[in-house]
Amino acid sequence: MKKGLITLAVLVMALGNAGFAQRKTNYKSNEKAIVFRHYGLRNDDIRPEQAICKTTYGETYKYSYTYDEYEFCLLETLIEVNKGTGYEPSEMITYEYDFSGNLLEMNELEWEDGFWVEDLKATYTYSEDGMEIVYQNMDNGVWENAVKAVYNYNGNMTTILYWDWNGTTWSSDELHTYTYSETSIDVLKQYMQGGAWQNDEKATYTLDFTGNVTQIFYETWLNTAWINDGRITYHFEGGVYNTILEEAWENNAWHEVYRFGFVYEDGNAVSGTCLHLDNGQWVPADEDIEMAYNYNAASDEYYASEVEVTYLDVTTVEESSQVSFIVYPSPAESEIQIQCEGFQKAEIYSLTGQKLMESLQNNMNVSQLSSGLYIIKVYDLDGNCDTQRFVVK
Repeated sequence: MKKGLITLAVLVMALGNAGFAQRKTNYKSNEKAIVFRHYGLRNDDIRPEQAICKTTYGETYKYSYTYDEYEFCLLETLIEVNKGTGYEPSEMITYEYDFSGNLLEMNELEWEDGFWVEDLKATYTYSEDGMEIVYQNMDNGVWENAVKAVYNYNGNMTTILYWDWNGTTWSSDELHTYTYSETSIDVLKQYMQGGAWQNDEKATYTLDFTGNVTQIFYETWLNTAWINDGRITYHFEGGVYNTILEEAWENNAWHEVYRFGFVYEDGNAVSGTCLHLDNGQWVPADEDIEMAYNYNAASDEYYASEVEVTYLDVTTVEESSQVSFIVYPSPAESEIQIQCEGFQKAEIYSLTGQKLMESLQNNMNVSQLSSGLYIIKVYDLDGNCDTQRFVVK
């Protein structure tokens, strides 16, 4: 069965990231993630805190999530692996945002010989009706273009156009087109050949009366007609995906391939398993386990046979008393002034949470900072604190 690859853009926008670490050079979209994002309002009070993923190869991966303590944007995902001798660093993903909270850049680093080494990067730009993402690989200390994805919206997603880098210029490679009705969503995938778009795959999403996806039907273009390829059936119980069944079309019949089961607490999937049908027996298998939280309004996928996830309820995080202050000028060129009654100290952070400067004076020289957006945290004499963002030009 041919399934779409995980899309970095949408998973990250919805707090996912496993695909970036696990798929390396596969940048083409998983239309499933985009379709699911249109249905259900995500509860921003809940975030994944840690995920433990066990594979059939005897490895255990641990995903640890770090959030901005003020707006709870995802700043870092640390991935560690335990091969039987304890956890060791494996990969790390960092995220940078603009003033409005839009993702600007996502970087993946690999742990090599005791050091973090840059590996992959995705850069995001936005327009009124879409978004563009450029994916790059690190090659001998230089970022090399790989794939560019252009997303177009008109309320819902309408098209995604992929471009490949041939060394000197971009060339169109793949087109995904979305068509909507009250009961279904169709996604047509085409590839460029001979200067024209050629049919490749098609996915049809069946929706229930609440807009939830109940089945995905995949077809492949062969010669002059669409032929069955695979299907995924979602079973609901209590408003959540209790089980998921994947089937493949072989010898003019449907055959069960993968079965997923989930345990929920308060609408959040806390454990998931994947089984594969092998010679009539269901055995553990490594596959993308989709862990849904907030009653399916958001989800992350992890490649494993077993997954356990714990969540962070940000409404229970104790917040310090706030302090009122003003920072000017912004944008700043060389120095900023901090107007705060009972000022004690100020700290400047990057958007990824790295502390860059600290001062006991209410004026700070920022001329050594690169142009961009920063966070300033100000304390008063009572220990109260608050943050603002400011720009250095």
